[in-house]
Amino acid sequence: MPKKAVMTVINENSEIMDVDVLFTFKNTATGVCYIVYTENTVDEKGDTEVFASIFDPDDKTLTLHPIETEAEWALLESKLREYEKNQPQDRGGSAS
Repeated sequence: MPKKAVMTVINENSEIMDVDVLFTFKNTATGVCYIVYTENTVDEKGDTEVFASIFDPDDKTLTLHPIETEAEWALLESKLREYEKNQPQDRGGSAS
């Protein structure tokens, strides 16, 4: 089993927490890099909550920026569905 990547973030309540990085990717059309991660919390439907941000891979502090356009969210949802299809089905809940 591959080792999970973990990053430390400061959430909107100024709390420091570790999150699991699910994947990163670069949109080759725009050059924008995205990171998709989870706190491993579950929503009211039993799905794992997943978050995504824009980042600059050359930024040593890994500053995360919000995703603001519907086109970017549609791209991320497509990438997340692809990611889910490639995951083993041995865990309960999904990230959809």
